[in-house]
Amino acid sequence: MARIIASSGIEQIHGKTYNRDRGYYYTRNGRQFYRERDEDYQKNQSPRQKWNSAAFKYANSQLKLLTSTEAKAQLEADFEAAKHVASNGKTYTTVRAWKYNSLIHEYKKSHPFEQ
Repeated sequence: MARIIASSGIEQIHGKTYNRDRGYYYTRNGRQFYRERDEDYQKNQSPRQKWNSAAFKYANSQLKLLTSTEAKAQLEADFEAAKHVASNGKTYTTVRAWKYNSLIHEYKKSHPFEQ
């Protein structure tokens, strides 16, 4: 949300006035400006960041598929059998975190990062 600052009797707006606005307000040299900008934070990613993002996307898509009660019961049984240790060697307290990190590790192992 935008911040409204009253300085020397003039109100200045900083930021977006509404979350669906295409642009934002800013002040430079005491003057008020409005700028439209695409907020695509994925645009300037390095190759390694794109690889990590692909792994997170894969893990999220696979977790969404595990919604049935049989799949959840099997997942909990696998979690207990693995003694809370994921394939990356770290210990997790929840089934979801364990499976999520296992899926990320699985993706990275099957799709190694090459510069």
